[in-house]
Amino acid sequence: MIFTIKKIINVAIIVIATFILLIASHNAFSIGNQLKFYTDESYLMNIPFGTHSHWLQPWRAYLETVPAKKFLDGIGIVFQEKQNPKLIAQMLAKHGVRHARFEISWGMLDYGDETKLITNKETEFKNRLIALKNFGIRPLILLNSNHGLPCPIKLQNKRVTTTAHIGDRKIILDSVNNLSVGYSGLSNISGKKWAAEALITEIRGNQITISKPLSKNIMAGSSIEIATLKYKPFSSPGTIDYQETLSGWFNYINTIAGFVTKTLETENNDDKGFDLEIWNELTFGSNFLNINSYYEHQLDEHYSKKDISNNLIGETARYIDNHSNDFLGVKITNGFANTIPWPASSQLPPRIHALSKHPYPKFKKYPQDEPKSKPVNALGLRDLEFQSKFTPHYSTFFPESSATGLLSSTIVRDMAPITSEVHGVDHGRYGRKISGQVVSTPIWITEANVSPSNYDPNISNERALKIKAKAAARYFCFFLNKGAERLYLFAAGGRWKDNNLAVVQENFLKYAFSNSDYPIKDDFYISPALKVLKRICDQMTLNIDSDLVDIKQLKIISITDSHNHYQFQGNNIEKHPNLYNRDVFTFLPFQVNQKKFVIPYYIMTRNLMEDMVSESFTIKINGEQLSKASVQVYDPINNRKLPVSTKYSHDNLSIKLTATDYPYLLIINNNT
Repeated sequence: MIFTIKKIINVAIIVIATFILLIASHNAFSIGNQLKFYTDESYLMNIPFGTHSHWLQPWRAYLETVPAKKFLDGIGIVFQEKQNPKLIAQMLAKHGVRHARFEISWGMLDYGDETKLITNKETEFKNRLIALKNFGIRPLILLNSNHGLPCPIKLQNKRVTTTAHIGDRKIILDSVNNLSVGYSGLSNISGKKWAAEALITEIRGNQITISKPLSKNIMAGSSIEIATLKYKPFSSPGTIDYQETLSGWFNYINTIAGFVTKTLETENNDDKGFDLEIWNELTFGSNFLNINSYYEHQLDEHYSKKDISNNLIGETARYIDNHSNDFLGVKITNGFANTIPWPASSQLPPRIHALSKHPYPKFKKYPQDEPKSKPVNALGLRDLEFQSKFTPHYSTFFPESSATGLLSSTIVRDMAPITSEVHGVDHGRYGRKISGQVVSTPIWITEANVSPSNYDPNISNERALKIKAKAAARYFCFFLNKGAERLYLFAAGGRWKDNNLAVVQENFLKYAFSNSDYPIKDDFYISPALKVLKRICDQMTLNIDSDLVDIKQLKIISITDSHNHYQFQGNNIEKHPNLYNRDVFTFLPFQVNQKKFVIPYYIMTRNLMEDMVSESFTIKINGEQLSKASVQVYDPINNRKLPVSTKYSHDNLSIKLTATDYPYLLIINNNT
């Protein structure tokens, strides 16, 4: 009897809790033609790691008014320019860019003297640094060890004297001079750029044994490239080989810091004038982190790639702490987090400032690309039974996709001011504690962009440039409001073109190649992306209070429309509704001074390649002390003002406006 009563009580509790969750989750979406409860933590917390949702929007779990200075201070670009970087830096600075990221890899150090860079690269990097310095752009130096050139190396060509066949591990050479077991190896044997990919494990006379079998025949008389690494690939922490390689890594950091500081002439400054990112992406080029990658069979049974990356972050932080005078003012970000979800704020050493991310969107088509993670419906509940599952039909290609519920590893988990767990580890902007005190950990987006030609190989340059202008506006406005401290678009130019990733227009890249003076009239050379960025910056800059501390947190009361337009169609039941445009109405408030707000807003359309016709919405925001506010709407792409009407009642400011698929700027001046 007691057992039965307890069972009934437990069932009742579950039913009541489910009912409450249903009500709360239902209110997260539209009631009639009105969206209520714009923000609620459940939009993030109801998508635990290992699940995904087409409906829940984790970026709506919070709404923050951010000082406009943070927007202006957060604009960056990947800057790889070799030819006349001066003019390109001038173009970028003129249009709002404050930061530039580029790599000086470990392989750029001289093999014989690790205190120097390779001679032919030193001048290139100096010119780049000086150009950035002259136009007030702060460099972020990427410390990286791509296995194509992982550390200082020596290259030799040797002749094969006897034909070696597929599967062979023994090769006879004309000479083994200057080869070293465990350090020298055949490069690129699998067809990929990979220095010393098959390491020499034994030398007997002129015969070498390599660490993995050949994947192709090498004919007698052929010349092969052999690279000799200054250091062995990383093995388990604590081993002699690991300590030797780690020592080389420290030499590398010291040399780069000294080179950059000397070039910037900041040796005696309290701020050395640059920042550091540790590692690039683990998705490619990272075999040097794993000694086992160089062998057919596992060489180091105790090796853990996760341990190596975590350990390298900690060791680098300790090295910099121990040489603190050489790194004054230098902020450091963990680049191992760029493409994986596991690194967390709570795990970072005190000296590491930020976590890096690379949120490139991928074109996806649903239901074909439905992920294997568990689906969460619009009510915040999992569709556990096959019959109850529903995947909408639509395609996605948009800058903010990583911040939605479409990915189990949503970037919001690390950007948000809300602490959540992934496998027992605290994630979130405030997930880290140092000496018992919460320490904010921002996100640095050190690469991001869209490539229109990846979506449509036949796209015209003119059309691609317009798409990238929309993308740039959405990237900067969204992420710099939602918790990213910096965002670096990839890339200024380099080998990239108008129809793919170049932010600087091709005609200016060509101009900079053959001219030494900036054009007197530059409008012809300015890309649409840079134009829209400058126009947004101009609105943020006008009457700015850079020391603003009294931030008014605006709040969305409701969003209403009369058209019921949507991003995708549901199946007419409560847990799988249409995803209406008002559900993805994006409201990003920045405060310029005590009385002025600049609020980018737009519809977060799921496919940036499909232009949206602007449509009307009525939004209500908390209007306390805004009864006499003047309100404007500005279109920064077309450089025009748009119609807007307001009504103030019951402490709410009701604003009727139009929205499209890129940010318009709602400018509110409080005249009270």
